[in-house]
Amino acid sequence: MTAFSRLFWIWCFLTFAGVAHSADFRVTFINPGSETGFWGDVSRTMTAAAADLNVELEILNADRQPYIMEALLKKRLEDGDLPDYFILVNENQSAARLLQLMDGKPSKVLFLLNKLTPKQKKNLERHNIDLGNIVASIVPDNESAGYEMASSLIEKARKFKPQGETIRLLALTGDASTPAGLHRETGMLRAVANNPDVKLLHAIPTDWNETVAYKRARNVFERAQVDIVWAVNDDVAFGAQKAALEAGLRPGEDIFFAGLNWSSDGMEAVRDDSLTMTHGGHFFAGAWALVMLRDHFSRSVDGEIFVDVVFRMSPITPENVDLYLTNIGDSDWDKIDYRQFCKTINGSSHYDFSAGAILKASGS
Repeated sequence: MTAFSRLFWIWCFLTFAGVAHSADFRVTFINPGSETGFWGDVSRTMTAAAADLNVELEILNADRQPYIMEALLKKRLEDGDLPDYFILVNENQSAARLLQLMDGKPSKVLFLLNKLTPKQKKNLERHNIDLGNIVASIVPDNESAGYEMASSLIEKARKFKPQGETIRLLALTGDASTPAGLHRETGMLRAVANNPDVKLLHAIPTDWNETVAYKRARNVFERAQVDIVWAVNDDVAFGAQKAALEAGLRPGEDIFFAGLNWSSDGMEAVRDDSLTMTHGGHFFAGAWALVMLRDHFSRSVDGEIFVDVVFRMSPITPENVDLYLTNIGDSDWDKIDYRQFCKTINGSSHYDFSAGAILKASGS
């Protein structure tokens, strides 16, 4: 064999080996947050799923600044070589501007955790923005979560109060525009309406921030008696707990808190009774988004099919916290087999993104 022939066959081997290991399709996620906290967990479950599902994943972080999301998307579109799919979030109702940028682009869109509102959809259609490239959305049932968080607090407080005595509730909400926070707040308000012995003292926005929650809760504790604190997420609950301790209150004894996120600190707080629950599991929506795109990419159909998934989150309570800490408390999302969640692989007619399915897929 000549030197030229050897070089030719080496080139062929490397070329076809590269093809064999190339990704099936490409996805860009415009992350409203960063590599830490809740949005970091969303990215990590998405990254773990990408490895199982043969997806080339690009993540661009906006660090909780909605206009940076717009700048990131604009630059990515200008750079060219576009991915097959963009994953977008309607954080602070920024989706309308993002879709205007994407108008006429070939990439498909999946909305994650916060999707277009009906009003946004109507306005975009009135301005002739093509929404046909939106192929899917996946959002958690935030209203049910908000209701269950409030219910757990009310049930706990009643054990420590004489029958019929008023239970004073402080609600620390997210912001005034993000659908997820608004829906959680709606669930909380439904629980208050269903329980005449509960009085809502204040519903105060905290911008999802622990420090802001601490300052605003401290102001309330200085002038009012509070029995229960409904917090839009775990960080907000911890900020309020700090203020409660400074006010001489004992979380889990004098005052009760509920949070949401399934954070490691949240689980530990449930175990030591300083939270009645941490609701959540919704950061797995990062992985579920890629599962749905895997199915969309694999499916051979005439015309586009829009898939809208609403999945229930699950509460971690004193009764089940040890199960979760033992099996997923290490946050090792790579041990989960995400292929088994794909309908095109498992042959199912529906998605099962439940906590039980997560535990089973983690090997527990």
